Amino acid sequence: MQTKTYFANSVPAALEVARQELGPEAMLVTSRPTPEHARQFGKLEVTFAFDRTPAEPTGKSKTELEDIREQLTALRMAIQRGAAPAELPFTAPAPSVTPIAPVAAPQIPIAPFREMKPGESRTLAFVGPAGRGKTTSLVKIALRYGLAKQTPVRIYTAGAHAVGQQEQMARYAAILGAPWEAYESLESLLLALSGEAWRGLCLIDTPGLSPADRAEYTEFTNFFSRRSDIEKHLVLRADSTSADMNHVISRFKAISPDRLLFTGLDEAMSTAAAVDTLVRSGIAATFVANGQRIPEDIEEADSRKLLAAAREGVRPVSRFAAVAA
Repeated sequence: MQTKTYFANSVPAALEVARQELGPEAMLVTSRPTPEHARQFGKLEVTFAFDRTPAEPTGKSKTELEDIREQLTALRMAIQRGAAPAELPFTAPAPSVTPIAPVAAPQIPIAPFREMKPGESRTLAFVGPAGRGKTTSLVKIALRYGLAKQTPVRIYTAGAHAVGQQEQMARYAAILGAPWEAYESLESLLLALSGEAWRGLCLIDTPGLSPADRAEYTEFTNFFSRRSDIEKHLVLRADSTSADMNHVISRFKAISPDRLLFTGLDEAMSTAAAVDTLVRSGIAATFVANGQRIPEDIEEADSRKLLAAAREGVRPVSRFAAVAA
């Protein structure tokens, strides 16, 4: 049994759409007023339960995924067009390539994403400084490693986010058809996670954290210490230097990240810094992201590909994908 949530101005209107998309057996589960930050999508948030039978033609699922992908891409482009371009007072120099000491691929810690079994639950949280790509990575993973594999997905927004970020996630979740909740209070989120027997992939988006903000940082540290089952992915930019990456890791040491997730491989001159960071920190990587397309530009980390791109000192976008398995 899976669920899908719709925003609508009335239950009959939501039911009509649900029956068309999910089939005549779609069953109403809950109906409640839409949260204030998502009110523009409809007065009500209506959730339906439905079964996906093995006999369903695969072409239908593929068409649905393609439609979701197109909507997410259009939304991302609209958000980017609405953002004011930053004015740089100077031209930044090209990043230097971090020299990499001799290392073999098996020495690079990698933790493959284990495909989930029916009825299994798994919770991933994405943490790190602002502007690293946490939200976009979450959406890519929700689609590619959750919905595309017929795994139910639930999304939470935790803590106090910047203005507009909750609305952005609400739109993403609406397009995905995934249940979504926002909790500024981490105590409330703890209660939600403890009280719901969710079976599927649960993804938590966190705000850009800074250890300088001790109150917020301490609150998240305590939150994660009470939920050791949550897999914490520290998101880093691949076009940073290894010194910068290791500095971020040291700053987030109290949160005890379980995984590293590298974004921006398409903008990095080399993967040498990422490889050096993985080896030095001993923290495994599960995912790497190499662009803005949703969900294509994310994949599981591969130690051999990372090492090959690091040694060749080239932009890894095409090279990373081109190295034969």
